[in-house]
Amino acid sequence: MEKIKIDKIGSVLKNVNITNDVSLISNVKPMEGESVVVKVLAAHKKYGELELVDGRMYKMREGDIVAGALGERKALEGIVGVIPKIVSAGDRLNILNLGAVVGQAVSWNKEYVSAPVQVEVLGSIYLSGRTVNIHNYSLKNGTKLQICIPLIIILGTSMGVGKTTAAAELIHALSKKKGLKVAAAKLTGVATQRDMLAMKDAGAIAALTFHDVGLTSTLNHHGSVVPATKTILNTLAKRSPDVIVVELGDGIVGWYGVDKLLNDPEFLKTVSFTLVCAQDLTGAYGAINILEKKGLRADFFSGPVTNNTAGTDYLESKFGIPSQDLREDKTKLLAILTQKGVVKND
Repeated sequence: MEKIKIDKIGSVLKNVNITNDVSLISNVKPMEGESVVVKVLAAHKKYGELELVDGRMYKMREGDIVAGALGERKALEGIVGVIPKIVSAGDRLNILNLGAVVGQAVSWNKEYVSAPVQVEVLGSIYLSGRTVNIHNYSLKNGTKLQICIPLIIILGTSMGVGKTTAAAELIHALSKKKGLKVAAAKLTGVATQRDMLAMKDAGAIAALTFHDVGLTSTLNHHGSVVPATKTILNTLAKRSPDVIVVELGDGIVGWYGVDKLLNDPEFLKTVSFTLVCAQDLTGAYGAINILEKKGLRADFFSGPVTNNTAGTDYLESKFGIPSQDLREDKTKLLAILTQKGVVKND
């Protein structure tokens, strides 16, 4: 065991109260959520930023000592990475996402990532008689939903279709124009604070994510997605919000377990309104069909497909589903939410 000074702590460790001076052991358990301290081997101009525990962004530089956690990722617009079967001091791995999830990169989208940041493993953080794993600093999974609060879910056909933007715009409109107490959550994806901070900045009184239930991502943890969701929603309900807005990260079809939530009868019963973000009309059509098979209706469309009237006119005339670019105007969405009784009249 040795003492080491950490330069930067990635946001994946936000729930762990550690300082920049830590004890380190060279043997790292190859487990999801296990803390890992690494040295950055080269700076990258593209996809080389790190999100810190306070939400600030930092451009990683060669020689930086960074604390993160082992995890995996399968992102269409980012990196595919895994946890090696053996992890030891001196091994070379990669930073897989902004929050300092660390693993072995095996593939990446060249349009978004020139090359994953390579790091050298130094060891695992040792605190209070054991190595640090984020699972030990999280909410405990629940088994039954105990909420009777309107739930608005925001889904997308893929990454990068405006789900978080739609969530933030909706939260701001509900809190400022309707005077409601709004809670927020992100239920699937890879651990970062960026989306949750955007929702808080928009006016959410509280915001939680799967990260708060001890998951670096929901990839390969599909059995945990439903109980983690129930824990998150039950916890938010204790704040007595008027409505809860949740984002399902990644796409309706994808690797992060969105389908598990959409197959859970208890979760579906709590859904009051479904807002879908789509890239184009083909994606919108696919989303409509998939949701119908799950017993859900697409109540509203936003995202790039609504950037002009070519999309909104088609969605409304052919499918009868109201649509709007929420970056410009939320009037139509608020009116429909009120009409459906999801939110009350002023």
